[in-house]
Amino acid sequence: MTATDRTTAGGTCHVFHAFEAGFSVDIESAARSVAGAGRIGLATSDRNVAGADFESRPLRVSIEMAPIRLEHFEVMPRAHVTIFHFGAMSVRIDIALNGPAHALPELARTLVSQSALRDAARTVAQDMIGVLGNAIVRPALSARCEDYMVFALLPNGDDLRAGLPDELLARILRAEEGVLAPEQVRDAVSACTSYGNDDLTVIDWNGAVIVDRTPDDALSVLEFANVELIEMRWLDDRLDDALEEAFRTAGQSMRGARILSVQTGRHTRRIAELQIDAAALFESVNNALKLFGDQWLARLHQSATHRLHIDDYERSVLRKLEALDSIYEKLRDRQVQIRAELLELVVIVLIALEMFVLMRS
Repeated sequence: MTATDRTTAGGTCHVFHAFEAGFSVDIESAARSVAGAGRIGLATSDRNVAGADFESRPLRVSIEMAPIRLEHFEVMPRAHVTIFHFGAMSVRIDIALNGPAHALPELARTLVSQSALRDAARTVAQDMIGVLGNAIVRPALSARCEDYMVFALLPNGDDLRAGLPDELLARILRAEEGVLAPEQVRDAVSACTSYGNDDLTVIDWNGAVIVDRTPDDALSVLEFANVELIEMRWLDDRLDDALEEAFRTAGQSMRGARILSVQTGRHTRRIAELQIDAAALFESVNNALKLFGDQWLARLHQSATHRLHIDDYERSVLRKLEALDSIYEKLRDRQVQIRAELLELVVIVLIALEMFVLMRS
């Protein structure tokens, strides 16, 4: 079978849009607020014998959305929203596939170059924040959005790669209709993961291709990886702002008469708040999905983490947290020094007053 005669009938293109929606979400309260919502997780199966799952299962709800026109392709009329306890929200929009495989690069390119799906996903997320009400703490939809497309195809005979040569897979993953250089092709298809002879997942930074009859768990892991990316990028940006504020307030606290004012204490508390919020979010995201051992899901998540450069963002976040901690400690040390100096001054004044009283008596 060649690339020109493989069909995608029965397949689906899932386009994930991840947003930072608030500081945290009370999932139990949200489940009561959102009609038709249910908790979702990873199923225990032959591929997941260890029972790997989310620490706190996210909430998922399907809602109607405004029709979207996408030339040559059918966009399904319902969006699927996944709400995570650490304040992230993922909106999945599905596109039915029913044509030749060699048309998929055109679809990928269309999805990259237009904003209709992204705008629709943002509208859905904003509406969902309103529905959640008090279940979401400090609601604020981020301006940044991370999108990720996954082409879920059904196996076509015994040969999973029949009609899907590396060159075609690379063009799908890189959303490129033209011919790619050999080194680009090799890099695009380098992260392949399979559990058995009847499934295949190829992961790249812009999207993934899954050939599997039961792709649900792989889709959940890839959706979560995309959510991790938006959270790490949002946290990285927030830490940049926090460091800028910390440097500025630290400089103000160290100069002139301000050093004897209560501003040093306020600055220290502010930096501590920023540090605690950032550290809490980092730990919540990293502990949300428990994948221990060398099983298939763990390798799938590891590949996604590497290809989406999530590990690079995590290292950047940790460095900035350490820098913020260093500034906090220096301000605390300076605050202790100020208090000691003030105490010494008070003692000296008291001694001088006592001597003055004795000399007058």
